[in-house]
Formats: sequence, C-alpha cells, structure tokens
Amino acid sequence: MTLYKLRSGHAGEAFLGEITGRRDAVLIAPLTTTRFIAAALVVFYHSGATWVLSHPQAPAVLRTLLLNFYVSVTYFFTLSGFILHFTYRGGVVGAAKWKNYGVARFARIYPVYLLAVLAMLPFARWRGLSDLPQFLLIHWWLPDHLWHWRAWNLPTWTLSIEFFLYLCFPFLSRLIAGLESRWVWATIAAAGIFVLVSGSAAIFANSEGRYGWMLWTPIPLLRLPEFVIGICAGELHLRREGRRFPVPSWLLALLLLAGLCISRAQWVAGFTTLTAAAFMSAVASERNTRLARFLSVRAFVLLGGASYAFYLFHQPAHFAMLRLAGGSKLILALQYPVLLASALLIFLLVEEPAREWVRKRAGMKRSVIGEAVALPAG
Repeated sequence: MTLYKLRSGHAGEAFLGEITGRRDAVLIAPLTTTRFIAAALVVFYHSGATWVLSHPQAPAVLRTLLLNFYVSVTYFFTLSGFILHFTYRGGVVGAAKWKNYGVARFARIYPVYLLAVLAMLPFARWRGLSDLPQFLLIHWWLPDHLWHWRAWNLPTWTLSIEFFLYLCFPFLSRLIAGLESRWVWATIAAAGIFVLVSGSAAIFANSEGRYGWMLWTPIPLLRLPEFVIGICAGELHLRREGRRFPVPSWLLALLLLAGLCISRAQWVAGFTTLTAAAFMSAVASERNTRLARFLSVRAFVLLGGASYAFYLFHQPAHFAMLRLAGGSKLILALQYPVLLASALLIFLLVEEPAREWVRKRAGMKRSVIGEAVALPAG
C-alpha cells in the first residue's frame, strides 16, 4: 500500500506534520495541492472568465477552456471518494466508528461552512423557510422545481451534495472493498458510462438534465456516480500495493487539459471524471517524479490546505470587491490576492483550530490536513 509518511526529505509532507503536530501522519501531499489548483479554476470561472471572454479577440480554444473550468466540481467529488476510501476503507463499522466518522466529517466542513454562509449576510435578505435548509446542508436535496431552497452563498450547493455523499460513504466503501477486482472495474465502467451518456457530471440544477427523468431525480443522486468512481479508484490503488500506475500523471494531466479544449458539450465533464480518477491514482502512486516533488512543495501544500476556505469565501469576496470597485476593473482584480490572503488566515486561525476543538471535545485524536477531502466546488 502506498502511504506517504512525513519525512524530512519531503518538505510539503513534513510541513503538514508541523501544523498538525503529528510526525507520523499519513496522507497524500501532492493531491492536497491539486485541491487548490482545481479551486482556483472554479473561482476564476465564476468571477473572471466572463471578463476575459468579453474580448472579441479571445481565441475559440481559450473560450472553450475557460468555460469548461466548471468541471473542477467533478474533480472534487471524485477526489473526495478517493481520499475518504484511502483513509477509512470500509472501517466505519459499529457505533464508536460511526461516531468518530461523523464528528470528523462535521469538524472538517461545518465550522468554516457556517462562517462562509454568514459572510453573505450583507448581501442577502432573510426570506423565511426557504433560507433554513442551507444551515442544515440539505438545500440541494430536492429537485429544484419542487421546492426552491435558497443559498445565500451559491457555491455551497456542492457542500450539500457532499453531505449526502458522506452519509452514503460507509456503506459504499464496505461494499466496494469486498468486491473482486473485476467487479470494481465493472463498477467504474458502469458509472463511467452513466456520466458520459447522461451528462450528469455537468449539471447543478435539474433543469439542465438531458433526459426527462432527470427532472425528478435529486441532484445528489445524479452526482453519486462520480463519488463511486473515486472510491473504486482508491480501492484499486490500495490493491496495487505500491506499484506505479501504468500511465504517468503528467500524461494524464495533458490528456485532461486537451479534453477541456475540445468541446463544451456535457460529455466533457464525464470524460473529466474518468481521467481525473486515473490522474489521482497516478499521483498517489508516484513519489520521486518531478511532478510529485513539485506538488509536494511546502508552500503549495499550504495552499491546498487553505483551498476549502478559498473556495467557500470567493463569492463573499467578489461581492465585497464589487461594492468597493465602483466599476474599476483594476480594483476588482484585487479580489484574488485579498481572497487568497483571507483564505490562508481563515485556514490557520479558524478552520484548523475549530476542527481540533471539535475533535478534542469528542475525545478524538488530532487530525491531519487533507485527511479526507471535502472540497467540491462549482
């Protein structure tokens, strides 16, 4: 089994150990860095792509690439399944394990999530019952034409789906861990065909569904196959027991980039899901390649740790800078360094202390950064 232990020769991994105080922590540092890269693409898609595309001289391939940055969402759902399975692998059994799992997931996402929702108060109005579900993380569970639940901080729709995936994970992890390898591959194939044919990995609202039945299917169920593919990829990675993935990560990264430049059709999101799962497996199995060392640089791993806050606070930061900018594009562009600095401060001064405070009150051990990723974005 490929486990990345913190040693002095790997700065990024050692840095994670310094923050958590656990020199024996086990995690995949390069994948922590990719979280920030994917989050940055989503942030730019939401707040910067339109400005770039407003220039008539922008090449068509650039337009296609920028408008496909939303597929980072599927990367996060897939990565979440991969890392959760790597961390727990069917181990959530019994009342005590369920409690620890639940507390760890709550501590991982809710304190900063709540802060990010409240950060939108200056830009939102309370409208009664429809505002309540966002505080319970269930605001994206019903088809939107049946009940329109509001989200002050719109990107939090992905966290509502992630909460649903958390609930499903213990059952899916045990099931997949017990399958023969051929059936794990068959599950990937079935889920992959589903996301490619249905285009489910490209939608965030039922109205975007390609088929009539998708209008009535809750979005968390439509996005579940991406999570399942991540779990299956994690299971196959563990079964390789340290052997390298047959395709190098740099080649898979180039393949992924090429796919994003080809088309804006919904199938591109499904292609991204499958390619991303392979990329994660390759990165997790590499240790001494140039790309692995690059992604393990101390500063990059710190950015990966702050990527959750970076994603959750990009809408409040954008709205605040819109008010301050007064039409100035130069001032509006300052939202990115302001957001980055704010995310780092929130990560170090709020997110990590709050997570450890919750875990300590529940009698749990200190956690590790990236222990189980929950950073969907979109």
